[in-house]
Amino acid sequence: MDQEIIKPEAQPAPSSHSMGVFNSFLSAAGVVLLSVTKLGAAFAAIIWALSQLLGLPDIVMYVLLGLGLIPVIWSTIWVAGRAWHVEQLLETGRDVDRPVFKAFHYWKKS
Repeated sequence: MDQEIIKPEAQPAPSSHSMGVFNSFLSAAGVVLLSVTKLGAAFAAIIWALSQLLGLPDIVMYVLLGLGLIPVIWSTIWVAGRAWHVEQLLETGRDVDRPVFKAFHYWKKS
């Protein structure tokens, strides 16, 4: 199981990539839309299934769905900031850093 990691002799210049503000926005927006729809659908399905299994009234289910929006909104804000941050790092030729799990961390001006 000898495997060799192939690395380029020189890093490609950041200008050689097809990056830019518009392309970074499209990439980050795609990640945000994917995460918000998947998380929103998952929370809605779980809350609906549990309320049906437990026989909760519809008003309780709607309240729980409203409360389920809180983590979906938090994660959407975080994913949007993180995706934009990562796109900017990649555009300048830098490596991806460790994530910071605070909602507005990536929205602060550096």
